[in-house]
Amino acid sequence: MSSRHSLAFATLLRRSFPHASLSDNWQSGAGAHLDSREGFLVIKCTATSISRGEGRIISDFSFEFLTGIYVVKGPNGSGKSTFLLSLLGEVPLAGGSVTIDRRDLASLSEQGRCATYSWYEDQEIAFNFTAKDVLGWGGWSIGMADELVAEELLDRQWKRLSRGERARVLLTSVLAKTCPHYLLDEPAAGLDDSMILKLASILTEKARDGAVVIISEHDLRLISALDAKVLTIHGGLLTE
Repeated sequence: MSSRHSLAFATLLRRSFPHASLSDNWQSGAGAHLDSREGFLVIKCTATSISRGEGRIISDFSFEFLTGIYVVKGPNGSGKSTFLLSLLGEVPLAGGSVTIDRRDLASLSEQGRCATYSWYEDQEIAFNFTAKDVLGWGGWSIGMADELVAEELLDRQWKRLSRGERARVLLTSVLAKTCPHYLLDEPAAGLDDSMILKLASILTEKARDGAVVIISEHDLRLISALDAKVLTIHGGLLTE
C-alpha cells in the first residue's frame, strides 16, 4: 500500500491510535467555538513552496486557513491534490513551513497527524469489505444520523457498489470523525446533484461547528453550493 493510501486508511482507522493526541480544547468541545485568530484550529502556511519532480507547483505561499471552508481550484495536473498532500505531511515541502494549531507539521508523528486531520480521496479498497465495515473505520455506528448512505447499502459488498455509492460510503466514514480539520480531494466526483447538495450541507455544518475544511475541486455544482473562500493554482502561484 502506498504511503498516500496508508495515511488515508490510518485516518479512517483512527480508533487504532487511541493515544494520538488532539488539543484538549477540541476534545472537550471547547475548541469548536474559539476564535481561530487566537491560534486555535488554524493551518498556517509561511513562505510555503511545493515541488513535484523537477517542477515547482507552488512558490512562497503564505496564508492562514481559519475556521471555515476553502476551495482550491486549478486545471487538471496543476497540483491541487499535491498541495493537500503537503498539508497532510505526505509530500515534503520544498521551502517554508506549515503549522497546525501552532505545531510545526514536520514535528507531528503520523499518529498525531491522523488525530488532527480527516482525509478523503477516491481510492480502491482491495479487500471485500461491506459498506458497513468501511463506515465503521471512521467511528460511524448504526443509529448515527446520515444523509449520504441509504440503509440498504450497509450490507452490500464493496465490489458490488457503484462509483457514486463508494464515494458516499467513504465520505460518510471520513466525515463521521470529529476532528479540527477536514481535507477532501475532489469529493464531488461520482455524486449526483442531490448528493452534492447534501454534502454541501454537511460541510457547512462542520465549518459552523469550528472546523477548517479544505477541498480541492473543479465541480462548479459543489463550489456554488458552498459559502467558501476560493484559492486558485496557476503558474506556480496559489492566490485568492
